[in-house]
Amino acid sequence: MVKINGQIMPGWIEWEIDNNTFYQADTFHVSFALSMLPSEFSGNWWAKQRTISVEVLAGFPVDPEWFDASELDSLIYGNVDEIEIDQVRGVLELHGRDLTSLLIDTKVTEEFRNKRAWEIATVLAERHGLKPVITKTDSVTGGYYEIDHSRFQIQQSEWDLLTQEAHKERFVVYVAGKELHFEPRPSEGAVPYVLQWEAPTADNASPNFNGMRLSFKRALTVAKGVVVKVSSWNPKTKQKYSVTYPSGHAKGISPGQSSPPATVYPFVRPGLTPEKAMQLAEAYHQEITQHEMKLLADLPGDNLLKAGMPIKMIGSGMEFDQTYYADSVVRRMSIESGYAMSVTAKNVSPDLADSVVGG
Repeated sequence: MVKINGQIMPGWIEWEIDNNTFYQADTFHVSFALSMLPSEFSGNWWAKQRTISVEVLAGFPVDPEWFDASELDSLIYGNVDEIEIDQVRGVLELHGRDLTSLLIDTKVTEEFRNKRAWEIATVLAERHGLKPVITKTDSVTGGYYEIDHSRFQIQQSEWDLLTQEAHKERFVVYVAGKELHFEPRPSEGAVPYVLQWEAPTADNASPNFNGMRLSFKRALTVAKGVVVKVSSWNPKTKQKYSVTYPSGHAKGISPGQSSPPATVYPFVRPGLTPEKAMQLAEAYHQEITQHEMKLLADLPGDNLLKAGMPIKMIGSGMEFDQTYYADSVVRRMSIESGYAMSVTAKNVSPDLADSVVGG
């Protein structure tokens, strides 16, 4: 089911939704047969609009022939960025993003001096008509060192500001429907979505898999090790300092080596305490190392798998058998092909994770 400006719209041919992880906007693409649209929604109506809202719903109602929206799940709610009318094919194409776009497209025009991160999130959410779903924090933006807030001026979007504050708190920030979430990362103890591979046997020449396609990738550059270096300074005292995570790991080339034992990723962030700088370094380290091991799969469509959800891979017989976290879930539905989805998931390999824990 597709709704346009809150009204159920017939005539859709296919749709695709990319639900990705935190810090980014989800996207959608919907196509309609122009000949199937109500007369009041002719091509000229679409050509004249300035704002168009889209909601895509899907599910498994008891009676597929007779159902209403209450039996479906809302997969995305957002605004159209671009329309395309193909006169020859008689097709209308809509492309857009969820309501994260409201924050991405709006520049910061004020200072949030001595505001806590959750207070900033609340102000920005309400400004755009979003319901704030907020976990309160203690840290005061701009209060660490009485810093100058020039970094909160017009060159920065509201979304950049929120993601920056979320990183410092080790939080996640995302928009779901008409809600802005600013909260701690989900628990790693969540029930995983299981993918199982069964290799061919003497009795069964074909492998068994609860999907249509399965592949793995490993980034060898990351596998060599990652060190994150965060540099900051106190504008008031002019004091500069740097922290690294994992602490104590090699930062350069040792005698007899032609290259560093690990790749160093430097970041510069003004106005942080040493404790906050270390927390930020650890958060960046986690994000970078999650790119080492990747899983890609095409699966039958369902509404269970969510972006950020753990995926447990079993049965491959390789080191790729581990827990991943869904980075992107792309769902597609069409009149011809039905309901399907593709998932990209990533996580650090167990041996690299152990090396970090072991220091």
